[in-house]
Amino acid sequence: MTDQLDEILKMLHAEFPEAAAISLEFNGKLHMHIDVRKGEDVPLLEARLSLLENGMFTQIARGATPGHPFSHRISALIAR
Repeated sequence: MTDQLDEILKMLHAEFPEAAAISLEFNGKLHMHIDVRKGEDVPLLEARLSLLENGMFTQIARGATPGHPFSHRISALIAR
């Protein structure tokens, strides 16, 4: 399982080098978060994310970045 999670993170870092941070979270379901500094990057990242890995990322949403009021967060459920 660790190898699969590492592969997901590597793919996300390669696809979104402009991200300030990329993280995974498990709370019954696996979620990923991408934090960016520029608000204008958000729609572009959402569109690119929806096309990756044959729809692997679903329920894509925008939200606040905890502890970083000037960052923007894109989150998604990982359906694999």
